[in-house]
Amino acid sequence: MDDEEFERIMMKSAIIAMVTGVIIAGYLVWMMSHESYSALYIYPDSYSNYVKPGDVVTFRYGVKSYEIHETQYFLKIYLGNKLIKVKKFKLRPGDTWEENESVKLPKDIKFPTKVMLVLTANNRTYEVHFWLKGKPQ
Repeated sequence: MDDEEFERIMMKSAIIAMVTGVIIAGYLVWMMSHESYSALYIYPDSYSNYVKPGDVVTFRYGVKSYEIHETQYFLKIYLGNKLIKVKKFKLRPGDTWEENESVKLPKDIKFPTKVMLVLTANNRTYEVHFWLKGKPQ
């Protein structure tokens, strides 16, 4: 093999590598632009962690849709291990659902207790929570 033939092979290899790289990069950019997910959040300044049995705990939560299509959501709210509310709603891409929620604590509650929100959409599950602690007496 002479130098000229070697250069031709190297040039073809470089062109094939560049074209392959551009195709892969284009595919990855396309996939990232079609990523689909949702965001579930609780406003941290919307609730108090220190409470007494029998108190009503109020907090604000939200769901932001980054899904590609209109999506059906199922939200479950738990106090400890006990399911206390179930909600169902739909959001279009880019829409946000925000709401205040109130939970009355039972008189026999044990602290610390977790308040947990579990959101299901498109076979994916999202969870956020905060802890309730007994108010110092």
